[in-house]
Amino acid sequence: MLGSFKHKLAVYFLLLAVAPLTAAFWGFGTVAKRAEERRVDSRLEAELRAVLASYERQADHVTALARNLAGRRDVQRGLRLGRFGRLPRDVAIVGPHRLAVGRRGTIESTRTVRVKTGRRVIGSILAVLALDRSLLRELRFESGLAHGDRIVFIPRSSRDRRRPQPVASGRPLAVSIAGSRYRALATGPLAEQRNVQIAVLAPTQPIEAQAAATRRHLLYVLLGALLVLAAIAAAEARSVMRSVRELAGAAEAVGRGRLDRRVPVRGRDEFADLAGSFNSMADQLRTRLLELELHRTRLRESLSRTGDLLTATHDVDQLLSLIASAAVEAADAEGAVLLGEHGAVIEVGTLADDAKTFELAIATHESRFGILVLYAAELDEDNLLATRALVAQGANALENARLHEAAALQARSDGLTGLANRRHCEERLLAEVARGERYETPLAVILCDIDEFKAANDTLGHGFGDLVLQRFADVLRETLRDIDVSSRWGGE
Repeated sequence: MLGSFKHKLAVYFLLLAVAPLTAAFWGFGTVAKRAEERRVDSRLEAELRAVLASYERQADHVTALARNLAGRRDVQRGLRLGRFGRLPRDVAIVGPHRLAVGRRGTIESTRTVRVKTGRRVIGSILAVLALDRSLLRELRFESGLAHGDRIVFIPRSSRDRRRPQPVASGRPLAVSIAGSRYRALATGPLAEQRNVQIAVLAPTQPIEAQAAATRRHLLYVLLGALLVLAAIAAAEARSVMRSVRELAGAAEAVGRGRLDRRVPVRGRDEFADLAGSFNSMADQLRTRLLELELHRTRLRESLSRTGDLLTATHDVDQLLSLIASAAVEAADAEGAVLLGEHGAVIEVGTLADDAKTFELAIATHESRFGILVLYAAELDEDNLLATRALVAQGANALENARLHEAAALQARSDGLTGLANRRHCEERLLAEVARGERYETPLAVILCDIDEFKAANDTLGHGFGDLVLQRFADVLRETLRDIDVSSRWGGE
């Protein structure tokens, strides 16, 4: 069945439609799930802020009790003597000079209130808040969590996989607790209990259910679109096949030398344009064959010029001259003017006032080297394409020359100051010593050191140190003669 081009064309149309539709299906499904996750994450952030505010109120309440207790004279006397009488029910003795107020538990959040008489510290009172289920119930009631959301205390040192494990603070994460999946948002370690985090959990099951419902809806839309596209593809395939058969028959006749064969032009679509172009091609084929032979000769000459360009990679002036000359020959132009990037002007051939001008930029993706202006009565499109290709190759050769020059400069200069580097200085020093010995002339070498440079560099930063080196290098360049050599020998 697929041996027929008509059927293949219909299948290809469907495949072209299925690929973006499938991508859109999965993309929209993923976006819907992420949107639901962001909505839940926003809710978790609000809930966590409310939980933290409630927790702070609980801790502040216990701290206030401790401060009130610290102001009682009988408590101060007991702390000073280390003996206590009758204490309130929620106050416990935890040391000779230490009391604790609040509900105790296995894991506690504590704040210390110092008790003073005058300037002397006579003891302390611990404001204790038990991090237990009772506190979780109070926090949940006060913060108004959504249905299904939970609050948990996470011991950061827990190794029991059945208990909540430490969670990175500040960003929602997917976690697994006792076999259930949740979106979790946790605080950092509590200020009063560094080994505990507070986390708010939201079950992921509603998120997955919403995402699944969205995907089902999108799937129904996708199937309906595919049915419509299948009908359209079948109709278009039949129309295309009729035009293709007519073009194939005419092409076969022209291939056998029957240049009088034409294709019927029906309608105004692309196949009508193609039929008209085919008929025009048959009319111009003989002329184009002669032009093609001439173009081949010109192309061989251009390729020879291109070889010369590539062999002159490091001579920029020669490259520019060769580009101008080769472009004139490739375009069959009367003359050309090349305007270099630094104002250089190269003229080739005759620059007639009545000739048309065609401008070509000599540039790569990274650099611009100038403008080539061609002077010609007419410029054939094929010749223009060949000239553009030649100019592009010339631009690449110029870029190679520039890179070679830059690499040579980097190899002998210091990147920060622009002075000669140590290697280049040593080479020049050896050459100057040899010349001085040969001609018995004196040689002067000056070594400069910047005082307190390390202290300034350490105190004000390396950026300031780099600026000092650059300014010092500017002073050297302004002071020394052109024949002198200044270099950066070491760190300073």
